[in-house]
Amino acid sequence: MKTHPLLITTILSTSLILSAAASSLAADITTGTVGTATKPISNETISNPRIAASSFVEHINYARVALAMKNTDLARQHLVQAHNLITVIKHSTIEHRRVTQVESGRIIYQYDTEYKYHYFPIETGPVQVKKVSSGPIWAVNDLAVTDADIVYLTLDLTGDKADSFLRDADTAITNGKLKEADNQLAMLTDAVVKIDSQVSVPSDKAHDNIALARNFIAGKNYTGARYALKHADEALNEMQDNASYKAYRPDIINMRKDVSDLQNYIDKKDPTMIEKTDKKFEKWGKELKRWSARR
Repeated sequence: MKTHPLLITTILSTSLILSAAASSLAADITTGTVGTATKPISNETISNPRIAASSFVEHINYARVALAMKNTDLARQHLVQAHNLITVIKHSTIEHRRVTQVESGRIIYQYDTEYKYHYFPIETGPVQVKKVSSGPIWAVNDLAVTDADIVYLTLDLTGDKADSFLRDADTAITNGKLKEADNQLAMLTDAVVKIDSQVSVPSDKAHDNIALARNFIAGKNYTGARYALKHADEALNEMQDNASYKAYRPDIINMRKDVSDLQNYIDKKDPTMIEKTDKKFEKWGKELKRWSARR
């Protein structure tokens, strides 16, 4: 059977990104993701409504990716976890079912869906670059991710809206209507997820997208890295024009040049130069955090 690479990439937490080795980022979908789909809910998740809500959104979006791969068994495993988490969340107080400022990876995959955004909260831990043995046609040329950036979410799991969408998705899978199941899960995501208008300061946005790019590069997903770097540069551009960062303007200009150079290395598929940038990633991360703290 021909192997099609499918880059199912979500996010590692910033601290984990900065220390992860490339070898830990590759896993087979049948062993890596299925393992996370069947793992029992931790005591920490049960006792922390914020983690429970983040994990719920993660499993819903994982199920969507599994459906895109036409892997209904995997999708169902994630939906079982989502059902279990909703039960946990319902035991929380109403105020604890709504959590704000959840830092998340927002990923766009290239497949047939009317709902392009997939959200993977960082707090829920690492989900890795995978390869599958029977990915759909759109996974050719190593291009499944078509955009990736960091956003900040409000998750609202009050009421019973989640239960209805989950039931309809289950029914659609049973009837073999995978696109309809994806639509139900996407509408569920839209119903409980709202992008926070008050995002972090641009230095944090630049830092987090650079960390995301570093994760993509560690997994040799240079296309994903290019998108993350694009969003990092947008934040750096905002900083360059912001009087609050006037003292750092020369450093910001140099950092933007380095980001541009790295994008050129990626476009040329120059692995030697790309690998040599890891120290710069680390340096950028420390500088951006320092600028944010002193702002």
